[in-house]
Amino acid sequence: MGSAYSSERPRTIGIVAGGLGGAVVAVWNFMTPLTGVTGTFGAGLVIASSILIVLAGLWIQITRPGGLRLVLRILVALGALGTAAAAYFLHEWWLMVAMAIVLLGLIYDLRAGRSLRKSEVMA
Repeated sequence: MGSAYSSERPRTIGIVAGGLGGAVVAVWNFMTPLTGVTGTFGAGLVIASSILIVLAGLWIQITRPGGLRLVLRILVALGALGTAAAAYFLHEWWLMVAMAIVLLGLIYDLRAGRSLRKSEVMA
C-alpha cells in the first residue's frame, strides 16, 4: 500500500492545474495588445509566480510529510493570495479564477493527506 507521501495519488493536481492556468492567462495578458498590462513587469512577475506555484505543487507531491511540505504549502497559499490580489486590482478575472483553483487544490491536498494518514493508522 502507498503511504501519505507517495506519489501514487495525485493530491496536488488542483495546485498544478491552477498554476498552469494562471501562467497561460498571464502570458496571454503579457503578449496581447490592449489588455492594459501588455509587456509590463507585473505581468512578467505573475508568469514567474504561477510557474513557481506549479513547481511547488509538484514538489509537495513528492516530498515526505513534515516541515518542508508545510513550508511549501504556506508559500503556495501566500503566492496564490498575492497573485489573486494583483489580479483583482488589474481586473484580470480569469487569473483570479486560476488562483481560486490553486487554493481549492491546496485545500484538497490538505484533506487528502489527512485521510491517507487516518487510513494508515486504522489499518
